[in-house]
Amino acid sequence: MNEQQCVEKNIPIKVVKIDYSLITRAIAMRKTQGFFKIIVTNDKEMRILGMRVVGAHASTAIQAVGLLIKLQMPIEVLSELIHPHPSIVEGIQECVRMLLNRSIFKSSVFKDKLACYSLVDGVKTPLERL
Repeated sequence: MNEQQCVEKNIPIKVVKIDYSLITRAIAMRKTQGFFKIIVTNDKEMRILGMRVVGAHASTAIQAVGLLIKLQMPIEVLSELIHPHPSIVEGIQECVRMLLNRSIFKSSVFKDKLACYSLVDGVKTPLERL
């Protein structure tokens, strides 16, 4: 699902978006145009409803999330997986860590590169992260 579909169906969600320019693998490849965006349920389980990846090696990042969606696994599973470094999948992992308030990225530093918010009844509320 995408954000608009969730709004139309009045599904409360949390959304996180991270710019490719923060991902070490994208920086190393000099392909920093793109972003990761994950949409989860706005409850304690935070099940993944949808995602969007635009940029180099997007298909690699989609694999892990697709499996979690299929298995209906919580996002904690993805936050704890081990990946080679640097890798594009680390961007997805940081999205999940943002939602869990465990990210290495701080929204106060990267204001123009990160977004993390809830969307309930059409009202967007920023989720403040340290």
